[in-house]
Amino acid sequence: MSCPVFYASEPELKYFLSEEESFHACRVLRLKIGDQIQILNGKGKRFQAELEFVDSKKTTFKSLLVLEEIKKPKYGISLWVAPTKQMERMEWMVEKCTELGIHSIGFFHSRYSERKEIKINRLEKIAISALKQSKNLFLPEIRPMISIKEIIPLPMTPRLLNQYLFAHIADPADQPLFKILHKNMNFNILIGPEGDFSREESDSLLANSWLPFSLGKAILRTETACIAATHSIHLI
Repeated sequence: MSCPVFYASEPELKYFLSEEESFHACRVLRLKIGDQIQILNGKGKRFQAELEFVDSKKTTFKSLLVLEEIKKPKYGISLWVAPTKQMERMEWMVEKCTELGIHSIGFFHSRYSERKEIKINRLEKIAISALKQSKNLFLPEIRPMISIKEIIPLPMTPRLLNQYLFAHIADPADQPLFKILHKNMNFNILIGPEGDFSREESDSLLANSWLPFSLGKAILRTETACIAATHSIHLI
């Protein structure tokens, strides 16, 4: 039987699981005192621990041992996406991008957006669940909804080792993503709504030093484009 995996942001300081994780340990898995568990802190460490007290509200552990520790990669992937009307598709995207190892996911609204607001609490829970399932060591930051007008000027703020790119539907097609990436950068990837960016938005992005890229001939759904871009960067 594999060792059950839990998430705790500060296990080295707080020797207990959250109420939600405690409920899962006590009522779902029916773990007992003395059982071994693994803990991910979402910041690059995986621990082994022994349950000291099992309760649905507050489960505690002891004998914390670092099993694995890795430093942050030399590159980062920050995804900005205009959410679709169907939240199930965004939840699936967050789950899969977390499994692939994305570093942050933010949301924005633009002229042709289908959704103007979003609740991130459920998305954060989905990201934690995907982290535990995949045993990745870094939990992505889930950022709340902002306007595209706040994102467009980002490249104009001096930041070293950052590259700003946006998925663009054009004829003829823009350069594919893999041809314009510079290695060991922090990649800011902008995925627009399924109605695409407006002409004014595209012009503003170009004027503010965002680089357009193509993900191929097929026109992808928003969530598919997010996953394709994330996976492509990891491969490169």
